[in-house]
Amino acid sequence: MANQKKPKKPKPTRKGSRPQARTVKALKRKDKPAPHIPYAARPAKAPLEENRPDEIVTTRVPEEVEAARADKIVSTLLDGVSRSRVQKALDLGMVKVNGVAADRRTIIKPGDHIEVALPSPGEPTARPVKMALEVLFEDAHLIAINKPAGLLTHPVQGSDEVSVVHGLLHYTKGKLAPAGGAPRPGVVHRLDRETSGVIVLAKTDKAYHALVAQFAQRTAQKEYLALVDKAPRLLSGIIEAKIDRHRTVRVRMAVREDGRDAVTEWRVEEKYATDAALVRAFPHTGRTHQIRVHLAHLGHAILGDRTYGKFDIPTYTGWPMPRVMLHAHRLTLTHPQTGKPLTISVEPPKDFKELQEWLAKKFGRKAYLLPA
Repeated sequence: MANQKKPKKPKPTRKGSRPQARTVKALKRKDKPAPHIPYAARPAKAPLEENRPDEIVTTRVPEEVEAARADKIVSTLLDGVSRSRVQKALDLGMVKVNGVAADRRTIIKPGDHIEVALPSPGEPTARPVKMALEVLFEDAHLIAINKPAGLLTHPVQGSDEVSVVHGLLHYTKGKLAPAGGAPRPGVVHRLDRETSGVIVLAKTDKAYHALVAQFAQRTAQKEYLALVDKAPRLLSGIIEAKIDRHRTVRVRMAVREDGRDAVTEWRVEEKYATDAALVRAFPHTGRTHQIRVHLAHLGHAILGDRTYGKFDIPTYTGWPMPRVMLHAHRLTLTHPQTGKPLTISVEPPKDFKELQEWLAKKFGRKAYLLPA
């Protein structure tokens, strides 16, 4: 009995993994749409700058003030200090009430002594982070990479996610144009988090200003590929519809008569019966979410875009669209140093091509002759 082998324990499931096959079977049985899972292929977190207070403020709560939560009362006691800075201080444990660290829910009473170490209101500063990046073009003046879906273009306030800027600061050994500012060195244009494809950053201030001018003057030519819901009846067109922030849902953009001018040219390259299409889009302006908003306004939301389209319904159960299926395919600009035209392009990634082939297999494919 002493030599009897113990049964092997099952290997633990790796953290973050999902049992794909089991999930698919369950969905087929229940006939429910697949739940949207935020794009998972994101890189590791970036190191944050140390939060250093730029001033210490102390005060005593007047007797006539009624007891209330710290997040409601502290900012009213500090004249000239924004509520956001006070709330950030509370979240960071930089507020003390009678010598004890407080948070937003701490009840503050009349006579309490409050000490606030106000964090600097400055923007985030990116640090170099080693990461795998596909460089498409590089010289002493600019660098272009194939941005993977799920990666931010630059750091954002209050987040420790890595971005293109973090990776390129490491790759270029810090040689990104400082004119872009601490959180956005070298950034002359942006791609949404879930959009893949060509993105260019400047390495010198001279290149930065020249490239920014090209995007502002609309001389840089951008081409995107999008897999859209339902095949357009026409094969091409131009959308001229003004865009601005949604009136009630502030994280969204919307077509508004009082918005900013926005123009997108488009043409169909493939149709998958009447159910979907491959569209090439040429944005002539650079509004936030422009292509996504315009195609949805046309009645052909980009597949996987759950902000501007309705895809969490049974009709789309099993459709392999893990993200907004939008890809920055080609960018043509004038080189800031030589003055010669420079075209940079990259083919769509695996997830885009997989959905493209899945649509062709399910619905059939009809390609359209492209202009010479």
